[in-house]
Amino acid sequence: MTTAPLRNCTIVVTRPLAQAGGLIEKLEILGANVTHFPVIAISAAENQQQLLNQAKTLCSYDIAIFISRNAAIYGSELIKQTGDWPPNTQIAAIGEGTVQQLQAQGLSTDIVASGVANSENLLSTQAMNSVHGKRIVIFRGNGGREKLADSLLKRGAVVDYIECYERKRPNISNNTLTRLWDKNTLHGIILTSAEGLKNLYKMVKKDDLVRLNTTPIYVISSTMVELCGNLGYKLVPIQMASARDDDVIEAVLANCTAKTQ
Repeated sequence: MTTAPLRNCTIVVTRPLAQAGGLIEKLEILGANVTHFPVIAISAAENQQQLLNQAKTLCSYDIAIFISRNAAIYGSELIKQTGDWPPNTQIAAIGEGTVQQLQAQGLSTDIVASGVANSENLLSTQAMNSVHGKRIVIFRGNGGREKLADSLLKRGAVVDYIECYERKRPNISNNTLTRLWDKNTLHGIILTSAEGLKNLYKMVKKDDLVRLNTTPIYVISSTMVELCGNLGYKLVPIQMASARDDDVIEAVLANCTAKTQ
C-alpha cells in the first residue's frame, strides 16, 4: 500500500486563510498537491465599540449561540474585553469544530448539535425546543442565515445578534485556477459553505466557467448540491459527511480519480 495515496491529486482548498493550514498539511502528508484559493476573507467587524456595549449585556441572556469557529474566535475576544463569562448564560455551539474552538478560547459548551454542523441539527436538540420566554443571543458574522433565529422566535424566545466578524469576497488573482486548468491538473475543489460556492463562481474568469462546471466539487450539504445545479454545474457534486478535516480527507481519498492506485 502506498504511503502517499493522494500522489498525483491536485486539490484546491478554499477555506479562509486562518482555517486552511491544518487541512492543507494533512492533504500534503497524504501526497496531494494542494493549492490554497480562499473564497471568503474573515476579519473583525468594524463597529467594535457598539459590539463591546452589546457584549456587556451578556449576563441578561439565558443562552449564547456560536454558529461557527469564527464566531467563537471573534465573539470570545469581545467577552475577554468585558469581563468573565457570566455563570448563568449557557453556551451553545453548532458542531464539534466550534466546540473545539470555544475550548481553545477557554469556554465550555453546554449545548451542541450532533451530526452535521448546521442550524437544523442544533434546533433539534432538547434545549432548543424548550426556549419559550428565554433570551438568546447569536454570535455570527454579517448577514448570516436567518433560519436559526426565525425558528427560535416561533418557539417563543427573544433573539438578538452580535455580528462580531465580517465575511467578504477576497480580491485575489484568479490566474491560479486558470493555470491549473491549462495544465489539466485540477482534480477537485473543496467548498464548505454556500457563500463560498457563490463567491467562487464570481471569482473565476468567465472563460473558465465551462471548466469549473466540469471539475469535481466537494460540498457539505444537500443545499450546496442544489446550489451547484442552480449555478450551472454539470457534474454530481461530491457530498462530504461534514466540514471536519477527517471527513474531507475521507471524501478526497474515495473520489480523487488521479490518485495512485
